[in-house]
Amino acid sequence: MMKTFNVKTHSRCCAFCKYWYDPANSTIAPKNIVGGFWEFDDKVWNVCKNFGTKQPAGGSCPKYECKV
Repeated sequence: MMKTFNVKTHSRCCAFCKYWYDPANSTIAPKNIVGGFWEFDDKVWNVCKNFGTKQPAGGSCPKYECKV
């Protein structure tokens, strides 16, 4: 299931973090780029390069850095 996320007003969603390993960005898709809205699949888990453990796409942490 895809969830909508606003990268301009919200922060710390793993799917949009540069440390969350998804090199093809297959978990995220633009919805309204001008407004900052993107969609992401909240059922996907990938490895966080900071912690070396699998994290959910909808997770968050204090070391978040936006990749879009």
